[in-house]
Amino acid sequence: MKKYMVIIFGCGVMGRKTAQVLLEKKSFEIVGAVDIDPELVGKDLGEILDSPKKLGIEIEKDPAALFSRANADAVVLTTTSHLESIFPQIAQCVEAGLNVVSTCEELSFPWKRHPELAQKINDLAKNHGVTVVGTGINPGFMMDTLPLILTVPCLNVRSVKVTRMLNSAKRRVPFQAKVGTGLTQEEFRDKIENKVITGHVGLLESINMIAAGLGWELDDAVELPPEPVTDTKEIKTALGKVRPGDVIGLTSIAFGKKDGKEVITLEFCANAAVDEEYDEVIIEGEPNLRQKIMGGVHGDIGTVAVTVNTIPRAVEAPPGVVVMKDLPPPNAVL
Repeated sequence: MKKYMVIIFGCGVMGRKTAQVLLEKKSFEIVGAVDIDPELVGKDLGEILDSPKKLGIEIEKDPAALFSRANADAVVLTTTSHLESIFPQIAQCVEAGLNVVSTCEELSFPWKRHPELAQKINDLAKNHGVTVVGTGINPGFMMDTLPLILTVPCLNVRSVKVTRMLNSAKRRVPFQAKVGTGLTQEEFRDKIENKVITGHVGLLESINMIAAGLGWELDDAVELPPEPVTDTKEIKTALGKVRPGDVIGLTSIAFGKKDGKEVITLEFCANAAVDEEYDEVIIEGEPNLRQKIMGGVHGDIGTVAVTVNTIPRAVEAPPGVVVMKDLPPPNAVL
């Protein structure tokens, strides 16, 4: 059984969770870790995990120094959602001859939002013979790859609708803050407008991946501003009690139009009053299909799982920027 040598780039929440899983898998070995946080640099990676233990892997500040001596197949890059910010880190990895699997949402389908940057990364990756892929639970699987897979038994497809319904009170505190928990409605709209909070990132990437997978040329792809969700009663959250009328989460909707009709609709709902969590895909076509995953897929667990399970596919893929529709569907790895 091949063992994949991996470097963790970014030792925040998702980097740590990914490292913990990689340590438990027979197919992987962590050979290095990088972060810029002065509180983490110099520590043993194992000391900051959920099950602390010495690993003999020091968290380093200088990626180039680590890359020059580490015998690695791939880097798991978990530092930011935005492609412009993460580009220098991707370039460092690629120039060192390392495949990249990243949780950067905008990298999941970069060709529409950042076509020039995507082409630059693609050329760089091909020149160095490595693969770059952005993935995760969403975008990366639940609202794009899975719907595409579910179209396989369809003779034709007229429309795709995906709904993701999450109880944000069950998620980690940064996520609850990201969806505006505890803000007044005025504060919510102000922070969204000024990008202090972003809500969910990646709906347009998912729409464009679905369209590309189905060979559809969209007239337009639009993401509506996130709408605050409130309740008439007080709601308890990890950020404290939220008063009636204040924000307990958000709803984000995006759609793609073709021939004047909405043919792709994505609805992301995350608030602290959700009673029934689920993920649902509805396909209108021949035949019609509907899949509803009761309880939904946990965001953090799903993101880590998809990321880890994509590493072998990325290492084996042709060089360049690839998206999940371009890869053989990953499976759980030992």
